[in-house]
Amino acid sequence: MKQLILTQFPWTWLPTLSLIIFFVFFSGMILFTGLKTRKQIFLSASQLPLEDGDKQ
Repeated sequence: MKQLILTQFPWTWLPTLSLIIFFVFFSGMILFTGLKTRKQIFLSASQLPLEDGDKQ
């Protein structure tokens, strides 16, 4: 039944496009979080739960 439905599917390129979009987004997020310029932001954010009081 699944094969019958898939043979009637008109856009055979759509699953490939979705895989490419997912891969590009995933790779972009890995690069975005791994940049050395963001290291200071992550270090300060990791210390937030340990600080007492409100800091603005």
